[in-house]
Amino acid sequence: MKAILKLILVAVCISLFTGCEKDDDFLLNDAELKKATIVNHDAPGLDHDRFVTMKETGLQVHYRIIGKGPIDMVFIPGWTNPLTVYSKQFDYFRDKARCIYIDLPGTGMSDAPSPATPLNPDATGPQYTMELMADAVYAVIKKEGLHRFVGVGFSMGPTVWSMFERHYPGMIGKLIAIDGNIDPWPTAPDEWQIWFDGREANYLAQLEWDLDTKQFLGGILVPPDSPEDLLEFVEYFWDYPTDILANTNYYAGAPEANELVEWTVPILCLYQDPGTDMDYLNMIYPENEFHAFPGGGHVIHWVFHDEINPLMWDFVKDRPGKKY
Repeated sequence: MKAILKLILVAVCISLFTGCEKDDDFLLNDAELKKATIVNHDAPGLDHDRFVTMKETGLQVHYRIIGKGPIDMVFIPGWTNPLTVYSKQFDYFRDKARCIYIDLPGTGMSDAPSPATPLNPDATGPQYTMELMADAVYAVIKKEGLHRFVGVGFSMGPTVWSMFERHYPGMIGKLIAIDGNIDPWPTAPDEWQIWFDGREANYLAQLEWDLDTKQFLGGILVPPDSPEDLLEFVEYFWDYPTDILANTNYYAGAPEANELVEWTVPILCLYQDPGTDMDYLNMIYPENEFHAFPGGGHVIHWVFHDEINPLMWDFVKDRPGKKY
């Protein structure tokens, strides 16, 4: 029962954070950014805040470029997270790579229209599918002229990268999964099946989440003794729209979003749990690199950034992005 409870909590709450203008010195407000797409922060490397409009949906996607290269790294956050979930990576990689940090649709400063219910086949309105997320990433990558890069994904991020690989194969040269789901469905363990089979009921329940529920779940995935700036960051989740939260999570659990991807590129897996989840992943994706960081909650790349950032850099530094 303990293992099942833990699995459901992690699957339901792939990440419990949102943040935006208030908690990040790098980020100007929305009006200021739309007046000037290039922002100089008087720091080494280039800091660009930009927007791109998706052709099919008309949604604006916000992203930030920090650094010049020669390696290209593309960071996507998890469920409900803005790009500032990577704040502890900004300065470390600034003089090492050209890093593109993306606010996925519905998060940060990207457009976040209220979605229609996914349970009504006749409903019209936006749906926060993993296909939409992958297309948003591609819109950014196409605009910036990337052809080969290192993909980094936290929490729900690896699920988006898997969808991206199916739709736009061959662009990801290496993949870094940070406490995120790359388990395939439906061949995953029985415990995962419980989550997938119950996702409609879970969607309806998430629409009713109140502040107490969010704080309870946040306390499980972010320990109370976490760094103060992380605890402040998590508070932005309290006001996150539950309709977007539930809609996105519903589609993150869709069977088509969790099919097996035959990855042929190196994968670096960084997880909080050194137990059975990692063992299972290692069986699916053998000969890849796995590390565990127990005791710090879900956002391990924030809590353990002093250890994790060098691991990430050692994994990618040997092959510049444009020469893959």
